[in-house]
Amino acid sequence: MRVFLSAFLLFVVACMPAPAQSVPAQDLRFAVGSVERRAVVVNQAPEGQLRPAVLVLHGGRGSADQQRARTGFDAVAQREGFTVVYPEGTALGMGGHAWNTGYLLRKQVGEVDDVAYLDTLIDLLVRQHRVDPKRVYMTGGSNGAMMTFVYAVKRTEKLAAIVPIVGAMFTFDEKPTAPLPVLMINGAKDNEVPLEGGMSRNRIVSGAQGAPFKSLAETIDFWVKANRSEPKASVVVTGGYSTSTHAATPGGAPTVSIVDSAGGHGWPGGKSNRAENTPIQSFQGAEKVWEFVKVHRRP
Repeated sequence: MRVFLSAFLLFVVACMPAPAQSVPAQDLRFAVGSVERRAVVVNQAPEGQLRPAVLVLHGGRGSADQQRARTGFDAVAQREGFTVVYPEGTALGMGGHAWNTGYLLRKQVGEVDDVAYLDTLIDLLVRQHRVDPKRVYMTGGSNGAMMTFVYAVKRTEKLAAIVPIVGAMFTFDEKPTAPLPVLMINGAKDNEVPLEGGMSRNRIVSGAQGAPFKSLAETIDFWVKANRSEPKASVVVTGGYSTSTHAATPGGAPTVSIVDSAGGHGWPGGKSNRAENTPIQSFQGAEKVWEFVKVHRRP
């Protein structure tokens, strides 16, 4: 078990207590089948109003509270007037949690149905927490990004846009049921989830993989076709990162990829866990996510 837990070095998070937050939060507890699950809701809309919601999934061995503390989303949500929600995966002990993507750490997450969990959470947010069902967005880092990909393919109709960060897909067997705006953010120096795909260059992590990662190039091609995006991308270089945009065709959705030339594995703007793997420092992840998703809504 210790060896497999060590594999979570892949997924960004150190088990540190979250500092006090200034924005009020609500701790949600609800059943998914026979299992009690949890999420944290911040900046809920006042009575009589609806707000968009951004669901922010933690990385492996993370938690809702740690993701809240590290991403800076609370301040952006309060300033911009949206609700931010921090879902929480399956408990692994020592305060850590992970998501069941089907292809990673199978001995730890078992057969937990995280698609059903996210279904239940989104429905609860819409029914009881004044979330606009046409403006539900999802992002996540690493293992959370992988779960974002999985959920977006299986439940396209529940989301308005997604932003997977330093993550990858494992399979292209299923296709989204409709175009869905997507922004992928990756670091060129990420040795945990490398751009070229395959097995992680972290030996312990690769030992926990049930399938190789798909490459970023393959994943962009998958979404360009699913989204009916323009085949040719426009590329803009800003400082140390490049943004490749496959614009939406009529009835389609944009497919966008940001690659930071110096970025390693971690939440953009966050601190490094190891000297050789510094996260993207060119921008703050929460700001970039909201900048992309805020213009999109479900038809």
